[in-house]
Amino acid sequence: MLSSYPVACPHEGCGWTGSLVPSSVPGGGGAEIAAAQRAWFRCPRCQRDWEARISNDRVTVVSDAEHGG
Repeated sequence: MLSSYPVACPHEGCGWTGSLVPSSVPGGGGAEIAAAQRAWFRCPRCQRDWEARISNDRVTVVSDAEHGG
């Protein structure tokens, strides 16, 4: 069974909150993600992806700074 996580879309102007199943790639289908692995979520409202880390059932958004941006 795939696990969903409570998340909030981090994109400016969206504001969607709810539960989503992560993906192992941007725009991909739901997948089980091991602890501390990077995961991707797609907002059902704005249809944009964001990268996060999952650790102890907690989702942390990966910032642009971590990407070198």
